[in-house]
Amino acid sequence: MPPRMFVVAGPPGSGKSSVFPVAGFGCSCFNADDRAAELNHGSYVGIPKNIRQAVNREFEAFVLHAIRNRTSFSIETTLRSGVTFEQVSLAKAAGFATEMRFLSLRDFSMHLDRVKARADAGGHSASETTLRAIYRASLANLPRAIVEMDDLWVYDNSPVGGPPRLVMESENGKRERNCPFSRG
Repeated sequence: MPPRMFVVAGPPGSGKSSVFPVAGFGCSCFNADDRAAELNHGSYVGIPKNIRQAVNREFEAFVLHAIRNRTSFSIETTLRSGVTFEQVSLAKAAGFATEMRFLSLRDFSMHLDRVKARADAGGHSASETTLRAIYRASLANLPRAIVEMDDLWVYDNSPVGGPPRLVMESENGKRERNCPFSRG
């Protein structure tokens, strides 16, 4: 069985860490928000830019190390840039099977409300402008994930307190269902 790269992706506030915690995949894992809080004396609030930069370097080193050693791993990302796809390409070239679980909510306002609630509870946050930009970029990158991931499951996590609803699946670039999210 080939090593696996598990990616949990989606805009901020989509429920990635709650629904699919990276530690739940039974392999080495990296969650940048948790690591940044760890370096920020346990706090998710007011994480300085230098800590975020250090965590990004650690994250990249973690992925490259796992790929070099052909060790299965799981990561969480907002999918706001192409770096995940560069890592997927390296993993596939090294013989990895790649899987993504992508979560989103019906519209941006729901993401914003959930991030605000998380911030009020002592969790991480960002400005509305930043959150909107990440939201748009994340959804804009979803079609690329359909093509580049071996397996992809897309979930609507809009219902509060309920399980997410599977709204789309793809295997090797072939869609099984359509995706309902807007890029608002």
